[in-house]
Amino acid sequence: MIDIHSHVLPQIDDGPSSWDETLAMLRQAQADGITEVAITHHILSNLDYEREAEILTKFEELKQRLPFEKLEIKLHLACEIYAQVDMELHHTISTYNNNRKYFLVEFPMQGIPRFTGEYFFQVINEGMIPIVAHPERNMGIVRNPERAYEFVQRGALLQMNGGSILGRHGGPVTDAARILLNANLIHFVGSDGHNTRRRPLQLSEAFSKISDEWGEDRARALFYDNPAKALAGDPITIPEPRPVEPLKRGFWGTLKKAFSA
Repeated sequence: MIDIHSHVLPQIDDGPSSWDETLAMLRQAQADGITEVAITHHILSNLDYEREAEILTKFEELKQRLPFEKLEIKLHLACEIYAQVDMELHHTISTYNNNRKYFLVEFPMQGIPRFTGEYFFQVINEGMIPIVAHPERNMGIVRNPERAYEFVQRGALLQMNGGSILGRHGGPVTDAARILLNANLIHFVGSDGHNTRRRPLQLSEAFSKISDEWGEDRARALFYDNPAKALAGDPITIPEPRPVEPLKRGFWGTLKKAFSA
């Protein structure tokens, strides 16, 4: 599996605080069957690019440490850019492996910025593809999953967190994840790993869940084929989106949902 979204380098953002924790995270990833990891630290404003040199230096140091730790994980570099009107995409870390093609963008959890549609239209016309991080956790999409359909129709791609389909972010997020998967609106699954405890670099349980319910071919596309193409800057062919529909529940499921809300 390839993890396309993670926070691994020490003392960069809200990820690990030490090299020991960084290496422990990668040991967990390797034990879980992850063979490649894209490191995508937060860029919350363009001012955060001032730390790009530090990120690049630590990235190179981590690659040098791997053989001594008997870790055979291949590392890639990008960042997770917080959506803003003046997003800069020309830096070395802005796109995956500096391929000038795919970039990971995060919306505020509370909703979708109004400028996003116009901005995405502009960059897609310039040949760059936004990958929206964890849309199933965005309240604008949780309340109205049709918004995700609109972004995909315009050419954006969507990355779900593995923990979302496993119920680790609450019922509404799990429901949104299932709705988006049913509608062919998820194109990658990543760990969004930050540490070894609450948010580890692990994907195998989510892979099994999706493989069981949506098929092994679909799981392979989400956990390996599409991430590999994004990292290489290659074109990605996605399945035709289906109409977004609410989850179907029986009477007792609906009643239980109402009382647990």
